Amino acid sequence: MSNKQITIPQSPYAITVDHLRIVFDERTSDETLVLDNFSYKFEKNKIYFIIGNSGSGKTTLVSHFNGLIKSKHGDLVIGGLPILGKKRKIKNFKKLRKTVGMVFQFPEYQLFKDTVEKDIIFGPVNLGVKKDEAKLKARTYLKQVGLDESFLQRSPFGLSGGQKRRVAIAGILAIEPDILVFDEPTAGLDPAGEREMLETILDLKNKGKTVFVITHVMDQVLALGDEVVVLGNKKVIASGTPYQIFTNEKLITESELDLPRVIKIIDGLVKRDVKFKSLLDQQPRNVNELAVAINRMISHKEA
Repeated sequence: MSNKQITIPQSPYAITVDHLRIVFDERTSDETLVLDNFSYKFEKNKIYFIIGNSGSGKTTLVSHFNGLIKSKHGDLVIGGLPILGKKRKIKNFKKLRKTVGMVFQFPEYQLFKDTVEKDIIFGPVNLGVKKDEAKLKARTYLKQVGLDESFLQRSPFGLSGGQKRRVAIAGILAIEPDILVFDEPTAGLDPAGEREMLETILDLKNKGKTVFVITHVMDQVLALGDEVVVLGNKKVIASGTPYQIFTNEKLITESELDLPRVIKIIDGLVKRDVKFKSLLDQQPRNVNELAVAINRMISHKEA
């Protein structure tokens, strides 16, 4: 008899959603259908942007990813953990919370301990990490969000708004989840804080994480997104790369989505001269890349 072990291949998907139906106040006069028959396979190590108009179900959808909300209609598999609609309770709930970290729109509102260190270690310790190990993680992730060790014994309530947000995010990172969800991560931040936040999100992907971002800022979608899911009319109305989404004129018109600044500039140039349409082939993600693409185009023409 062979002793050869059978290797079961790992799934390439971080999250699989199968026929998810989200209904609030079901079977009452206030019954509200939020999403109907949502199915999607989210691959690992990508940055996903979930976009759509207010009320389209973006936050409600991602709240299912770590068990904050559970529907009895449809199934999910999160990092290999099944969440079955027919089951009332979620098995391995702590493991699910360790797998998926949620960063809410204003995570600094979640700070409640008397020191920064205590706030950061709260999550890991509650998930079974020893206190000394959690303190090491606190130093590591505080540094990762741009704050030094001198902040550890400071009260979070005496920090600036931007510093509070960084501490709150360090607390989520200290749990070391494989999947992170950011809901409007740059809301209320100044330009420097916004830049740092976007760099943090990109760094997480570079470290092998899968990241979901909800935002109304389409420049961010174009700059960082690997894949975009557009919600509307209680369903997915489109998905694809940022350029597939933002160059779909019918979709943009019907969904009333704003366009990123780069796409607006290219559209303006095309109206002046159709030759600028070739800029879309180069797919610049930000204004600097667009400037390079324009200079390259001009230099090629002069040559």
